[in-house]
Amino acid sequence: MMNKNWNREFPEVPEHVHQTVLSTLAGLDEGKGKRVKRMKKGKMIILIAAAVAVLGTTVSAAEIFKWNRRATEVFVADEEQQKELVTEQIAQDSSQTVTDAGLTIQAVQTIQDNNCFYALFEITAKDESIQITQDHSMSFLFDFPDGESPFGALGWHFVDEESQAVSNSRYFEIIGTKTRPESKDLHMKIQFTSLNAPGAKAMDGEPILEGNWEFTLDLHTTEPVRYELNREYKIAGCDIMIRTVELTPISAKLSCDLEDARQLEKLEGVNLDQTDSLASLFINGIKYQDGTIIEEEGYQEPLIRFENGVYEKTARLTTVIDPDKVSALLVGGSMDEIALP
Repeated sequence: MMNKNWNREFPEVPEHVHQTVLSTLAGLDEGKGKRVKRMKKGKMIILIAAAVAVLGTTVSAAEIFKWNRRATEVFVADEEQQKELVTEQIAQDSSQTVTDAGLTIQAVQTIQDNNCFYALFEITAKDESIQITQDHSMSFLFDFPDGESPFGALGWHFVDEESQAVSNSRYFEIIGTKTRPESKDLHMKIQFTSLNAPGAKAMDGEPILEGNWEFTLDLHTTEPVRYELNREYKIAGCDIMIRTVELTPISAKLSCDLEDARQLEKLEGVNLDQTDSLASLFINGIKYQDGTIIEEEGYQEPLIRFENGVYEKTARLTTVIDPDKVSALLVGGSMDEIALP
């Protein structure tokens, strides 16, 4: 029993829960655990305790952490979906708070997969006369593993005033689309340096409070459901060769022949070389095997890449889905179907 590596036996759960269970088991090994009367088989007691601990923490991982209200507006999910994403480590409680120079920053929650990343912070000024609006900004620095950013697109902002009233406290969001999935977790450091007054368009204003607020966030990868299609589909009246589709609960990626994408480019009057997006391939809905259609009405942060004769689009979904139940992607204004096997 003393040689058992319980760290490898337990499922992924919040660290404080994990350590509590380990301490309990250690106490049992040392004869310090709570005694159970009329049980003579010591090993059986330990095995039962371990089983209860494992079952208990498996439930607790999804039960202890409740999604933030703002996160549920960005990723629409019912309670069961929220629990599942916590269990799968797609949604996580960041549990980090730093106070300096009269400003408290709390890393509230992350939601991410192999394609996209969302981090929610809460910024609170001790001085209640400092009223933070959507036009304020935060200055910060990123420190990525190996110095190379894993993101192809990255943006940040305070939430708008329709989502949160003006006060001395406001939510701040960082949203990114990853260029490539990683084979292991990466540790990204974010160092906030100042809260800034509203400035000119696309420019930060003068610093209001300056300090040092540093956080470390893990970048996770998630195994997608992948379909090798290599089939032509009728999209916006054109025959488009769709190569692959990848789905996770919060994102979708599709690739097609670049030559076919150029047909849609000409049809729409856009310029792919100037990073224009193809409306014909915008994911407007998800169709389930039972015929249910989940409409995508919110804004998606897409990442467009094309090289080696392939056009690839990655999009964050605004509604959490069950990838195993999807029968088709619905794209463009006419909701053309990209049927999946």
